[in-house]
Amino acid sequence: MTEKKVLIVYGSRFGATEGVAVKIAEIFRDNNVLAEVVDLNEKSNFDNFDDYNGLIIGSSIKIGQWTRHVKNFVRNMRLEIQKFAGPFGFYVCSAYAALDEQYAKVKEEYIPDKLTEFGISIAYYDAFGGIIDFSESSRMGWLEKKIMKLAGTQATGLPVESDYTDLRDWDQIEQFALGFLDLFKA
Repeated sequence: MTEKKVLIVYGSRFGATEGVAVKIAEIFRDNNVLAEVVDLNEKSNFDNFDDYNGLIIGSSIKIGQWTRHVKNFVRNMRLEIQKFAGPFGFYVCSAYAALDEQYAKVKEEYIPDKLTEFGISIAYYDAFGGIIDFSESSRMGWLEKKIMKLAGTQATGLPVESDYTDLRDWDQIEQFALGFLDLFKA
């Protein structure tokens, strides 16, 4: 697997999706697979995926929606994604995915159901928890923090009172990355 190269593109609002992309790339590199990580907020134009053996797309979820950068990327590159011959993975980060009773719903509604709208099918995907960050360095605006504090506990029962809560399951993320590498062997 030493010559494999995977493109990991993502759209992140508050940093959870970005952190997952970086961790997946680290796992790939530890397993002798090159990984290029691209923030779709900074670069969204690709001619094709000819230089890559694998593709992973990640998006945060807010009010049931991918980031606009991910949505635009998938819309603009749908034909290239449809004909991509290598392993293709997709993940989302959402606080709801951290809840056992919501996980399956988040995973299905925000990945294969949404990709179907673009004529894309997928077999390898997962949903991870997000970050609840009320610290001063948070990417959340004051209104988002206020809404999350007010509605978050009532709607989800998630612990939203501390300054920083990471709801991502790093073992789950590692298994996702290692499972993706296994697709090269299939």
